[in-house]
Amino acid sequence: MSDEKKALGQEVGRRDLMKTGVFLGGAALLAGLTGCSPSGQPIQLSPEDVYSLAKPESQLYGACLQCNTQCSFKGKTLNGVLIKLEGSPYGPQTMLPQIDYATPPAQATRVDGKLCPKGQAGIQALYDPYRIRQVLKRAGPRGSNQWVAIPFDQAIEEIVQGGKLFADIGEDRVVPGLKDIFVVKDAKTIKALTDDAAAVAGKAMTLDDFKAKHKDDLDKLIDPEHPDLGPKNNQFVFLAGRVEPGRNDYSKRWVINSFGSNNWYDHTAICEQSHHIAYTWMTAQYDKGAWAPGPNHMKPDFTAAEFVIFWGTSPFEANFGPTSMTEQVTRSIVERGMKIAVIDPRMSKTAAKAHYWVPVKPGDGDAALAMAMIRWIVDHERFDKTFLQNANRAAATAHKEKTWTNATWLVKLDDQGVPGKLLRAKDAGLAAPEGWTRTTSSS
Repeated sequence: MSDEKKALGQEVGRRDLMKTGVFLGGAALLAGLTGCSPSGQPIQLSPEDVYSLAKPESQLYGACLQCNTQCSFKGKTLNGVLIKLEGSPYGPQTMLPQIDYATPPAQATRVDGKLCPKGQAGIQALYDPYRIRQVLKRAGPRGSNQWVAIPFDQAIEEIVQGGKLFADIGEDRVVPGLKDIFVVKDAKTIKALTDDAAAVAGKAMTLDDFKAKHKDDLDKLIDPEHPDLGPKNNQFVFLAGRVEPGRNDYSKRWVINSFGSNNWYDHTAICEQSHHIAYTWMTAQYDKGAWAPGPNHMKPDFTAAEFVIFWGTSPFEANFGPTSMTEQVTRSIVERGMKIAVIDPRMSKTAAKAHYWVPVKPGDGDAALAMAMIRWIVDHERFDKTFLQNANRAAATAHKEKTWTNATWLVKLDDQGVPGKLLRAKDAGLAAPEGWTRTTSSS
């Protein structure tokens, strides 16, 4: 037992013993289980087949893309068919703590990590009979829902060359191809057009001056009267869903860097921006006369926190990483006495496990609760006064703080009393200290 524990890179306790029992029991239950192959033919699993799933040659490791958490997993195959997905024992997202990376795969096969139901559904997504695995071309009028599968090479040819692509169904129009909008191929030309278009928009250059300077390239613009629209290359728009990470960098290389279009969009153009921006500027640092943005995403330290408020988020059901977050939360509740509060109109699974559930009313209930909490904190002075009084790096350093706020800075009001930019010394008629220079403005 000792050697086995060392090989797996972790100690075996009551929790692990229960896991082993569940695994063995699951293996017995799977005996005689039937499934379906990609062709729809039934698969009968015998006890020998179930045992074969624990062999290294029957397991493949990868990353789940059913959501953006990208948990590491291992897929169990039988005769070339994926029949089970488990969390990888090597991954910190799917096993806490994970086994040592030096553990040989032959021994890691006996350890299964966790994977959420969405990840488990990856098999259904892979073998979904309605999954599109060929290029489909419209075979009828728009909205008719008529399609025909065409070879991949034909799709590439038609998309690039364009032409009367739908003549066979009676449409005489000419469809532009990528070759028709890939007109500017020189990076220096695109940069010059872009820079001067920005100058026109900022009224630093007149439209007539722009036209005179770029008279040889005006035919390459979408509209010479509106140079801010850029070259015709911008008529190619890449609009994706969640393509990060890795895939977004790859697609930017050929959409922006190679094709020269700046119209590359992913899901964050329409969602998540609020918390990304909040994190970016909440963690910004002032350095060398300018603000440097910080990271745009953070997670609470559930392994050390004493009290966590889940406001409009449910780590047991959604959010980024229910697989990794759930065990951190539940372990901290059981082993360290961490308490959680859930603010959500519905009794979610997370709320059911919480010490406090606040069922706010949809609409203005969240704002009212937030304002009430702020009021209580102010009235009872439950804030870090020293931290808030630190107006700059020197003050923060003196109090051994790592950062500071602009809580003490004054804000200018316009004629209608609307707050605007921060008040500067010169705005108040105060002279700057002798020898002091300001390199840039952070208004």
